[in-house]
Amino acid sequence: MEKRYKELKRKSYRVGELSPGAIQTKWLTCGNPNCKCKRGEKHGPYYYLAYRDRKTGRTTTVYIPEEKVPELKERIENFKALKDDLWELVEIENEMRKGR
Repeated sequence: MEKRYKELKRKSYRVGELSPGAIQTKWLTCGNPNCKCKRGEKHGPYYYLAYRDRKTGRTTTVYIPEEKVPELKERIENFKALKDDLWELVEIENEMRKGR
């Protein structure tokens, strides 16, 4: 347990490579009454990052260009891994306190 604790404490994360949230895919209709989307062939896919605003608790969505989606997926996975490691660190610290 102590070995894993030290390993987690040594890990470093570059904040620039982290993103919270999830990617949403949307198909949209436009305002043109003669457009194919009015017959069911919607425009898209369009990609959005959805995340919970830390201060308000509300979900916020931001448009993401398609070419940025692979990078964003990696950043989201990095964020999840960081959260998992932090929770594991807290759990180990709690167990170590019990043993004192």
